[in-house]
Amino acid sequence: KIQENAKAEFMFARANIVLEFEETLTKDQRSNPKWFPTYVQVLVPTLSEEENGEDDAWQGKMRALRKTVTGVKTKLGSEISELKSKLVESDAERRLAEAKRDEAVTELNAKSERLEQKSDRLEHLLTLVCKHLGDLEKTHEEG
Repeated sequence: KIQENAKAEFMFARANIVLEFEETLTKDQRSNPKWFPTYVQVLVPTLSEEENGEDDAWQGKMRALRKTVTGVKTKLGSEISELKSKLVESDAERRLAEAKRDEAVTELNAKSERLEQKSDRLEHLLTLVCKHLGDLEKTHEEG
């Protein structure tokens, strides 16, 4: 379709050039029978692309284009597969890192809780010691 339009546009431009040239001719030149014979010109359609071999040329071009597109498609497909596998691998590594982080956080929370319990126990013992020392001091002062 595009080729047909291009060919039609070419022929139209060519006809306009001929008309422009004829407009520059004098009346005597236009009446010259050698240049402008009195006969009817019959236009016969040209051979179709299939009949004159142009179709073979286009098929060759299309085959080459398909081959190039197929090659690019194959290459992109393998690159996409490679990227997907890297993404899956990266996702697995991320999940493992998150699991390790969660485990470390859980362990730290447990240690923090145990430390807090020990601190509370030490504070209680310190209170008892202070109270006992205070009782001893009173007993010592009374006796």
